[in-house]
Amino acid sequence: MLACRMFRAALTAALLAASPVLAQPIAVPDCTVDGRLTERDGLRLDVTYRCRAVQPLSFQLGDGRSSAHVEDLKVEQRDGIAEARYRFDLMGFARAVDSTSLAVARGGGVLATLGGWLLEPRGYDRAPMIDIRMTVDPGLVFTAGLPKAGDAWRLAGTPVRFAGYTALGRLAYREFAVPAPGALRLGQPRASGTLRVAILDGASDGSRAELFDWVERTAEAQSNYWQGFTAKQALIGLVPVGHRRGIGYGRAVSGGGVTAMVEIGSGADGRRLFDDWVLTHELIHTGMPFIRGRSAWFMEGAATYIEPIIRARAGWKTEEEVWREWVDNMPQGVQAFSIGMANAAGRQNYWGGATFMLLADIGFRRATNGGKGLEDCLAGALWSGLDGAQRATLDDYAAACDRATGTTVMSGLVDRHFNRAEPVDLAALWKDLGISVVGGRIALDDAAPSARWRKMIVPGNRPAQRVKLPWES
Repeated sequence: MLACRMFRAALTAALLAASPVLAQPIAVPDCTVDGRLTERDGLRLDVTYRCRAVQPLSFQLGDGRSSAHVEDLKVEQRDGIAEARYRFDLMGFARAVDSTSLAVARGGGVLATLGGWLLEPRGYDRAPMIDIRMTVDPGLVFTAGLPKAGDAWRLAGTPVRFAGYTALGRLAYREFAVPAPGALRLGQPRASGTLRVAILDGASDGSRAELFDWVERTAEAQSNYWQGFTAKQALIGLVPVGHRRGIGYGRAVSGGGVTAMVEIGSGADGRRLFDDWVLTHELIHTGMPFIRGRSAWFMEGAATYIEPIIRARAGWKTEEEVWREWVDNMPQGVQAFSIGMANAAGRQNYWGGATFMLLADIGFRRATNGGKGLEDCLAGALWSGLDGAQRATLDDYAAACDRATGTTVMSGLVDRHFNRAEPVDLAALWKDLGISVVGGRIALDDAAPSARWRKMIVPGNRPAQRVKLPWES
């Protein structure tokens, strides 16, 4: 009862602080979470939840595999406050699940989605705002992709079960300053964001240094494309995988805050890291909302198409290599246009979607007489608020792209190829752009009808901003 009175007093103080005297009201969370991360009997969490509610609340886990690792759960609700206390065997859970999609352990550290270990309050008519404060024992780390509100990590607008990754325990951790979204535009005030990088055990001291450097340089290359980083704050979790030599599976989870995970093989040295596409691909996802409604092709197509452009503009690939990649792989996506993009599956999502983005890139440049391209569409949507922590419809995203470019290119392409399943003649497209393969190499014909637009796609409209590789510095 004393805890309830103290919580109500804290809420009252926050409400008073949010009075009209201040220009910006202070948001008061629906719930607070006070957690403690310890190494007693393995990596464990002690969690106390307090939520304001006049209606009955229940507290549930988003994944059934978590339930076996909840201990001493006690729930009480009175005087408008629902309180839940429990312990969670985090290390036992991560070792039992052993999945980078939910929770994985390496040494004394764990990478887990927030919903893997945090109960979700059910009974609200919307996703509640939750402030999370975490105390850790000496030598331990807790970090997330969530924004900070004072000393708390804030989850807002997203159910716990859809929230992104957290990194906990003994692990290598650094924070890098990145330019905030849109901060590199001409005339914009310089503002910084924070990129958090957590590496689980399994990498040597030397390889950890290489991994941090790889993430930092890749973030710089991303920032040059988007004119600022993809998020104000983000978490990248790197998971060493002993049986793999190169880079493995990657996954972006953006609910509530922007996060991504990449598996790192034991043989991933500096040159192999910068020759790989996975991290660049996943970071592109962090700059876009989750597009609802059978639109995986749009999200994966954008990341597949943009990835080699970003690396080419950084000086890590040649223009010929980019076109060769597209000529070799885009035929895998042609059928998706005929069957309807909503029915795309497997590699059709990646390469049908990438072909769609090439059509959009050409369309924007033609409609604006070369003034704008796909990067202006995507970055403009990001700056408008459709960031990686949001969910949107395809029509909403297309409209944001068109507003950013002053055209109807994206909505027109969505209508033709998503709504009406118009096919694409890829051979005719290559001829129009002046692209052919001669003697096993890409030949570019500058006299082709659309060669003017083709020449803008890989280098872009702004001066190239090379990102030096470690052995070039």
